[in-house]
Amino acid sequence: MPLLHSVQLDPFSSLGIWQIDEPTEALQQLLPSYINVEKLKHLHPKREREWIASRVLVYELLKNFTAEQLILQRNEHGKPYFPDASLHISITHSPQLAAVIISEKYEVGIDIELITQKALRVADKFLSEAEKRYTAENEQETCLFWSAKETLYKLYSRKQLIFKENLAIRPTPEHNVLQGQIKTGFFDKLYQIHHDQIQNHVLTYCISY
Repeated sequence: MPLLHSVQLDPFSSLGIWQIDEPTEALQQLLPSYINVEKLKHLHPKREREWIASRVLVYELLKNFTAEQLILQRNEHGKPYFPDASLHISITHSPQLAAVIISEKYEVGIDIELITQKALRVADKFLSEAEKRYTAENEQETCLFWSAKETLYKLYSRKQLIFKENLAIRPTPEHNVLQGQIKTGFFDKLYQIHHDQIQNHVLTYCISY
């Protein structure tokens, strides 16, 4: 069972990272028996494998909160949630890794990104001029800022956000912490975004205290 990392972030919140080594069939065997995966048949096999791995991790972490047989669903904005439990959850995955954060008290967001030049190629679409000065055309830093904005987007969970205009990221003196801001015409809030690097990926996550 390749659970790479599991940590209690605070008395109400847990984070886990799963290395996706198993074939799809083996991952399916790790899901609770009451989870139906038939609806996944339309997915590309690689995406299906990532999806199942991330759900295996969801239900592994869920043991820290409840023994109930909960069914994960998505709301009208695509945000995952449990209709029968007051839990907040965010999910992310790449072909190699899945990561999940769950909190019984706070809104949460999480993202994981493989460090590649793709972020540099599309930086103009999601970075402000000030953010470009921070990232300095560095591949890893640009990917980190992209991931941090994805985390804020998932935490806000109400869509209609323009990455370049409504989401802002700044460095902080604190190690492995960025300052994030969500700002719209009717909402303005600052956040601490924690980040780390694992297996050539950047991981970012945020808890809305």
